[in-house]
Amino acid sequence: MKQLTRSEKSLAITVGVIAFALLNIILISHFIKQQALLRADIAGKAGQLKALQVLFADRDRWNKRDEWLRQKQPKLVNESRAGVELVEQIKQIAKSNDVLPDKPDWGTPEKSQFYRSVPVNIETKSSWPALIAFLRSVQQPDQFIVFEAANVQIDPADPTMMHGKFKVAKWYLP
Repeated sequence: MKQLTRSEKSLAITVGVIAFALLNIILISHFIKQQALLRADIAGKAGQLKALQVLFADRDRWNKRDEWLRQKQPKLVNESRAGVELVEQIKQIAKSNDVLPDKPDWGTPEKSQFYRSVPVNIETKSSWPALIAFLRSVQQPDQFIVFEAANVQIDPADPTMMHGKFKVAKWYLP
């Protein structure tokens, strides 16, 4: 091996310093990214911990609510009959609130981890105050009837009347 000249030594040192600097920049940026990810993960875990602490503090309330649901929420006995019963119930509520129900259409029952849903699509025609009363009457807590979708429009022929298209479902125990 021959000895390096002065310019070759300075070039080798410069290349070594640049390589060392680039390696440090790459490693430092990697560590900074990892630190940011870990901080975000810690913040997420801290949020989850706070949420669990709140739930744990209110566990008696949640246990009472769970017991109330188990006592009050109906069981689905006949899946094919449930849609017809729901339509009849909605028609009775609509009649008592001066709402004209129209075009009932039964959907397919859906299963979830927490409930079984029997949906019905229905169209209505009514005044605005009657529609509000109808919506309030249908969604009583002990009836387990929910509006999964709603589309309300003003009647173009009569601005005092409202047309509603609703997807209404009754939730049963799973």
